[in-house]
Amino acid sequence: MASSTRSGQTAVTRKVVLLGALVALAMGVYSGGWMLAATLMRQRVSELFDGGDAGGAEVRCNDMDIRGYPFRIGLFCSSITVDDRFNGISASLGAFRSAARVYAPSHFVWEMDSPAEVRSALGFSFSAQWEKLHSSASAWFDGLSRSSLVTEGLKIDATAVADRSTATVRSEHGEFHIRRNGEDLDAAALVTNASVLMPKATPLTLPPVSASLDVTLLGKAALLDPAHDAAAAELYGSKGEIRRLVIDLGEGRVLTASGPLSVGDDGNLSGKLHLELEKVEGWKEALTTAFPNSSEDFDNAAKVLAALFGGKDSGSAELILHEGVVSVGIIPIGILPPL
Repeated sequence: MASSTRSGQTAVTRKVVLLGALVALAMGVYSGGWMLAATLMRQRVSELFDGGDAGGAEVRCNDMDIRGYPFRIGLFCSSITVDDRFNGISASLGAFRSAARVYAPSHFVWEMDSPAEVRSALGFSFSAQWEKLHSSASAWFDGLSRSSLVTEGLKIDATAVADRSTATVRSEHGEFHIRRNGEDLDAAALVTNASVLMPKATPLTLPPVSASLDVTLLGKAALLDPAHDAAAAELYGSKGEIRRLVIDLGEGRVLTASGPLSVGDDGNLSGKLHLELEKVEGWKEALTTAFPNSSEDFDNAAKVLAALFGGKDSGSAELILHEGVVSVGIIPIGILPPL
């Protein structure tokens, strides 16, 4: 009887030892796989940041580290610096943190600490500060498929190096979303309570603006590839569609637009937009205050719109753009400068 009991205990012990060995082996294989993935990730990031060709941008992830073991994997940098020799741009950015689940490494989230500074050989410098900046993205080595960026408490200063004059842009909340749509690129943006403070030499008085934009850029999905050609980034000759644009100046002053739009080889805009405008007189007064040199143009546009709206202060119209000339029906109401 005792012999039978000892035999049973021995069998159980062997099973426990075998199970422990299998668990230890699985953990070892998993840990080795994680370390291999971290090594490959480090190498791939280094290759993407290398900027080895003469016209490429060199990006440095200072104090690069791969963290997250055992269930996550992510890239960490104490700061990021960028040197774009071809375009004469350099930048320094704050600490960067990212994370992805090991079973879904193509989807990751990241955040960056304030501040950021950008310097341009064209004679401008930019500095940005924010309370929060975070993003999520779906990507693989062939590029992004979709991405979202959210900011809170953003402030951007643009300074002209020659005279040190500074323009400041602030917003309480901002969002930017992009995704591939076949060969096209879908993009959407939102900003709330944005304000602009111009230098004293060129004052600009506009109330805080909230706006949203939903647009499709035809043939621009290649912009999400890590090594897209220059043609993909070319603005001139591009086409798209504004699915919905909303600009709100407050006090009921709301503009909504939608329709196809294109940029000519000379930078002039062409297209046909369905326009809905509320508080025509309010818009005229706000724009005249901000841009007094164009007061006559705003007055003429307000008169044309009021006539189209049957004397009402709100209504809708078809806005025609032809090589920069803006018309309502057959009546020209203004000229837009080339982009």
